[in-house]
Amino acid sequence: MLRLFFALQPSPDLGARLLESAAPLVAALGTQPAPVGNLHATLCFVGAVAPERLQALRAAASQVRAASVELEFDAFEYWVKPKVLVAVATRESNEANALSVALQNAATASGFTPDQKTFRAHLTLARKIRAPDAEKLSWPQKISPGFVVRCENFALMESRKSEHGSIYSVIDSWPLYATGGR
Repeated sequence: MLRLFFALQPSPDLGARLLESAAPLVAALGTQPAPVGNLHATLCFVGAVAPERLQALRAAASQVRAASVELEFDAFEYWVKPKVLVAVATRESNEANALSVALQNAATASGFTPDQKTFRAHLTLARKIRAPDAEKLSWPQKISPGFVVRCENFALMESRKSEHGSIYSVIDSWPLYATGGR
């Protein structure tokens, strides 16, 4: 089975700069940063998909028409339950929200059962954070200036386990449009 999700990604350069700005915080938390290639904002988590169903999911995604997305990641937060450090966009994006819903609807209409979560723009920067390390810091921590991610496409990504943690890779991507359609 493939473990799949749709996401927005920062450019590798922007991702590297964001991780660099978080480096002192990551060090204070006693953990390691995520690989830059793993940075993404999940739009729609589809979950386990049989390889023979991959083409149906691609076909569903190819029907989605949405506006390009701009997200400003302007704060660092520690999330207790998953034990992660994230960069968050505190201002909602109507375009990203609409794209998330459109992908959930397209996947559902094609017979998949995606998570029906409301989109919350975040990039996971580090995992496996010990609570005592995180609790000695105040949250959220403002990023000034914020990091603006302009997304001209969305991607179908796969999550695979490795001995060093999860590895995320792009399977396919589709364009977003300046006006929300062709």
